[in-house]
Amino acid sequence: MKAISSALTAFCLSSTRYHRYHRRLTLPLRAASDEPTSADSDQLNNPTQAPSAEDEKDWFMDGKETARRLKIELGLMSEESAKSTDDNGDDEVSSTSSEAPSREDAMESGRKAALEFLKRLNDDDDNDNGESQTTEKDQANETLETTIEQVSAQDFRGNQFTLPSRKSLCLTICLVPPPSATTAWERLSDVRRKLKDPGFFRWPPHANLLYPFLEPSYVEESDKSKEEQYSEFREHLAMSLTSVAAQCKPFDIDIDTFGTFGGKDRGVLWAHPKSKYSAPAADCESDEEPLITLQTLLENHFPTCTDQRKQGSFTPHMTLSHYANITDALEAKGRVESEWESTSFHVQEIYLLQRKGDEGQFKILAKIPMGLEKDDEVKLFDEPLAFPAMPKFEEDWVYNERMTMKNRRKKNFKRRRRGGKSQD
Repeated sequence: MKAISSALTAFCLSSTRYHRYHRRLTLPLRAASDEPTSADSDQLNNPTQAPSAEDEKDWFMDGKETARRLKIELGLMSEESAKSTDDNGDDEVSSTSSEAPSREDAMESGRKAALEFLKRLNDDDDNDNGESQTTEKDQANETLETTIEQVSAQDFRGNQFTLPSRKSLCLTICLVPPPSATTAWERLSDVRRKLKDPGFFRWPPHANLLYPFLEPSYVEESDKSKEEQYSEFREHLAMSLTSVAAQCKPFDIDIDTFGTFGGKDRGVLWAHPKSKYSAPAADCESDEEPLITLQTLLENHFPTCTDQRKQGSFTPHMTLSHYANITDALEAKGRVESEWESTSFHVQEIYLLQRKGDEGQFKILAKIPMGLEKDDEVKLFDEPLAFPAMPKFEEDWVYNERMTMKNRRKKNFKRRRRGGKSQD
């Protein structure tokens, strides 16, 4: 809800700034009211009165202009490209019919502009779990792909999940040490606490495989109710996850190496979960790590969830903490390497996790066992379950670190909009 509220606020503020002399924000309210306004009364009392320029305005075209100005204001397009778009648009209108842009076109344009704003500004630790490259250009172009990309098909074909859905930052499929691996949990939690990880409360020690993941996108025109669509979504999701689980075997994880990525404006320290089979698999002809094979298999079943390969390949990593720049991350890496004891655990299942809201903790929505038998299947819980070793509440130091990180990134975003000129 925070993201939706932020998007509406950004769009409405921009509309007010550029069109403060118009009635754009009050017009939709008139349709919902039975009480006539003074303008309505004048028109009723004098039906021959010519409509005002205000009444003749194309409100949806005007809304599209607001979206265009918002994009320019946010640096998402230049004045030149905007003018070129306008010129091309005029040609198209004159060469075709006098059809005005539809309500859907105008609203979609504004929605996309506001969502693009959120992608740049509402940046938190979540998107760090989808990349492991170190170039500053990659960091600057990094975005949170949220709910724009949708699956249009409405059925379940073969092994691919194709029910109507959209990606959500509140869902992930990931590797987490099992609760029984108490040594791994203790060591990873201890180092994250020492490093003051802003995600300490919200995230368990994990390596994302598909993030963001899918939630149902309801079809209003469907003859099925939302409850029926939700039930069908869960059923087919379980089928896809069962298919993946049946094709994978348990494996081991060793954590004894670390890496960093970032640039002058941010840095991330992460641990590498190196995977291997306990014994060579007789039917495995590839030298590829089983965790990478598993991630590829998941992508094949959920083809819209490719965010973990934004840089072209998948590099498993478990985020340990965040820093103001890559230099600080490298210094922390040296300290961790000098104290770390190699840690291993056995993976018999991965997890589908869900959180409620931006500040919620990720909990277990489904366990996905490796090597399911033919008659077994993945089951989704009605209510997500917390990992036993996760904190029960967010301590003050965690909240303060999280707010510091958010403020730092907002500052970096504003500086990029100003053309990279630092105000420090």
